[in-house]
Amino acid sequence: FHGGNRYEIFFERFAEEIVLNRNRRAEDIQYWTQRYVDRLEHYARLAPYNWFNFYPFWD
Repeated sequence: FHGGNRYEIFFERFAEEIVLNRNRRAEDIQYWTQRYVDRLEHYARLAPYNWFNFYPFWD
């Protein structure tokens, strides 16, 4: 968010394909989940004020 009605949107390829191996499914899920979290963290650090609310949003 740049103020007013100005936004910037980022797109990136996360993976060509995600394959979960039956013999190591839990480890594969952990790996891909961590990769996703790492990308979210990257963008949250770029603009931290865009990722939280200071008012009772859910009330």
